[in-house]
Amino acid sequence: MSGPTSNVEPREPEPTEGVERHAGWLELFYDLLFVVLVAQLAHPLVDHPTWQSGLGLLVLFLPAWWVWVGSTLYTNLTGEIGAERRIDVLVQMAILLVMAGAATPAAHGHPAVFAGAYAASRLAVLAFRLAVRGKWPAGGANWPLLLSAALWAGSIALAPPATYLLWLAALAVEIAPWLLGTRSGSPLRRRLVSGGVEISHLVERFGLFMIIVLGESIAQIVAAIADADAAPPAVITGLAAFAVVAMLWWLYFDFGSAVAERTMSARREDAFRLTRSIFLIGHFLPVVSLVAFAAGLGGLVAAATSGQHAGGALRLCVAALAIYMLNNGFIGLRVMRYAPGRVFPWLLPNLVLFLVLAWLADRLVPAVALILIASFLTIETLPAIKHRRTPT
Repeated sequence: MSGPTSNVEPREPEPTEGVERHAGWLELFYDLLFVVLVAQLAHPLVDHPTWQSGLGLLVLFLPAWWVWVGSTLYTNLTGEIGAERRIDVLVQMAILLVMAGAATPAAHGHPAVFAGAYAASRLAVLAFRLAVRGKWPAGGANWPLLLSAALWAGSIALAPPATYLLWLAALAVEIAPWLLGTRSGSPLRRRLVSGGVEISHLVERFGLFMIIVLGESIAQIVAAIADADAAPPAVITGLAAFAVVAMLWWLYFDFGSAVAERTMSARREDAFRLTRSIFLIGHFLPVVSLVAFAAGLGGLVAAATSGQHAGGALRLCVAALAIYMLNNGFIGLRVMRYAPGRVFPWLLPNLVLFLVLAWLADRLVPAVALILIASFLTIETLPAIKHRRTPT
């Protein structure tokens, strides 16, 4: 996000130091579109749990994630400001509604409407910047948004995979400024670099997105049980699947989210890098991997009922969890500055388990595999709880 081109200095956001801010009603309303969008993106993977479908999920989820990240960070630094911002968010929601409806056709090789909607989202951000120029700060240079919109619009005339190459080029134009430095003349960037981020709000917003994707897992489990008329194999497998989801929730909110909040509070001078590394970029793979995991759970419960092979769905689940764990381990080592001895004792056993389960996927009963995963995650919480209770 970036500053306007006029000579008028936009009004800085009102300082809110010492005041804990929470997600507003507009933000929660906005998140409803992502509940639906996540469900639409997961759907193709339920029926076709292949690496091609997983790659398609990555390609389709990244632009949606970047829309949400941009809106969330802007609101974090400015608050829900003025009627113009409300109109901007509602317009973005209308565009996201189209993106959600077009996600499944895009996954099946018809991405034109999805691409056109994302191009419209970039133009909507530019329109908002023009509308509030001199009144509220924007957030970055306008040319990346213009170029990105042009590339997305141009991709409509192409067929896959050329379409996706233009998408990736356009996203690179938008994301690169966040990867290549911390200084900018933008009032919002200056506020972020100087530690003006609302930490409690930021942690809460990303936690709410994690709830959205964990909620998709619950939805997949319930839908599969309902489709099976609550047959005992479906119920047993569904409960085992829920145990895994519950432990993922426990680990994230007690030993991920809470640690991130403490780290950011203690290192405010490093606010830009931490926000970027932990949240803007660092949450992408965990979120998209949990979307894939949700799709795999639906397939596992359905396969348990029908007696069909669940190898593809199980491999999807363990691959998604391996990516999730590897990302968390990387952030622990590189961003949180943990010693290797604090990361590898929980990371390596999980990776070994996932490799074994992937190897035996075609021969394992889904409920057994899920119980093993839940057991390992439960064991993982024990040293974490002990460490958390140890005074520092």
